[in-house]
Amino acid sequence: MSNDSNGGNSRKKEFEERIERLLNEVNVCSKAVEAELGELTGMKGELSGIVNELARIKAALEEEQELDLSEESLEEIGDAVEILEAELAAKRRKTDEILKGKEEGEEAKKAEEYLTDLKYLKAEFENYKRRAEKEKREFADYLLEGFVMELLPIKDNLEVAIGHAKENENSEGLVKGVEMTMKQFNELLEREGLEEIKADGEQFDPFRHEVVSKAVDETHPENTVIEVIRKGYAFRGKVIRPAMVKIAIKE
Repeated sequence: MSNDSNGGNSRKKEFEERIERLLNEVNVCSKAVEAELGELTGMKGELSGIVNELARIKAALEEEQELDLSEESLEEIGDAVEILEAELAAKRRKTDEILKGKEEGEEAKKAEEYLTDLKYLKAEFENYKRRAEKEKREFADYLLEGFVMELLPIKDNLEVAIGHAKENENSEGLVKGVEMTMKQFNELLEREGLEEIKADGEQFDPFRHEVVSKAVDETHPENTVIEVIRKGYAFRGKVIRPAMVKIAIKE
């Protein structure tokens, strides 16, 4: 009887230790579950059931601490503990799967955020490239614009020379030569984007015309350009020299 009693007490102690270990594991698992209460409420309830069952067995063991348990009782307790261990293992696997799914979801979310940031940076870089190209073109236009501005007085002088030569009957050959040069000169400037501003007979435009003289003229509407003193030009759509004009006014 003594040997049976010692064996029973040994097994009781083993069960108590196993129960304590299981309780600790349940508590750890329960805390992890509490972090995801929204998804794991049902799982927490199942774990609570295991805790209650373990507590019941533990209480029964404590009540019978001084008594010798029969082999049959010990076997029943052992079976119950094993069942609870198996249930806990299953619950832990399921909990790990849920938490892993959460982690994968967070990782997918972060990956999506990184992709969004990358797309944003790519768009910003494309915008930067376009701005840089635009600034580069504008700077090139600025340099070319200055060059064209320096050519305009030469163009003016050529036109004046042609006008004077036409007044001289003996300068027909000179006129043709200068006109040919002037034609090539104009074609070159036009290809580069130079455009003569329309002025003669046009309504005065303060953005394209510069008034240097006014004259009473009843044959034209008021503020109409009646004479171009100096031609104006626009370079690639931008006015680089307004036309100097005389406009009509009413008496």
